[in-house]
Amino acid sequence: MIPKEDVKKLIGHDVGGVCPFGINDAVTVYLDVSLKEYSVVYPACGSGNSAIKLTINELEEASNYKAWVDVCK
Repeated sequence: MIPKEDVKKLIGHDVGGVCPFGINDAVTVYLDVSLKEYSVVYPACGSGNSAIKLTINELEEASNYKAWVDVCK
């Protein structure tokens, strides 16, 4: 885990608003396979009081993800 005080500098969003898009170029995004259980997801979108409704396909497109992973594995 990234220390709270480093999140905005490293990712590009404050804690509570971190999302898989609109982030710093050097950040690699992985999506957890558990998300595939849902037809839509509601990730944060840059602030602690915002979210966006996305289908899994839209999330893949918006996030420019590298791979699906099993975080619980």
